Amino acid sequence: MRRLGLLVVLALAACGGEDYPDQPQDVARAFAASNDGSKCRFLTDGLIEQLTEQRGEAGREACEGNVERFDAPKKVSVRGYDVESTRAEVELISDGAPSEIRLSLIKGRWRVVGLSE
Repeated sequence: MRRLGLLVVLALAACGGEDYPDQPQDVARAFAASNDGSKCRFLTDGLIEQLTEQRGEAGREACEGNVERFDAPKKVSVRGYDVESTRAEVELISDGAPSEIRLSLIKGRWRVVGLSE
């Protein structure tokens, strides 16, 4: 259960700035490494709704507010990744804890669509 909590924190902590990474492993790492509310931009609307139980702008605002309440991990590294066409899976280690982030290429940008332990 503790790992699931960490994944939710990582998901809710996942929103960045003007620069948007081109590679799925870079999106996953940027998503997991920050607690800035702007990293919610890396998440699909569907995942935001799933995590916050709110839709549209209310969901995005909830995501941004939630991520800022948690400390960012001290160290995030990419353990491995697999990219097939418009889908990718990235394995991360965040402060020693493994996690996996699933991404899809949507309108030319890699977006986080799911999280797992």
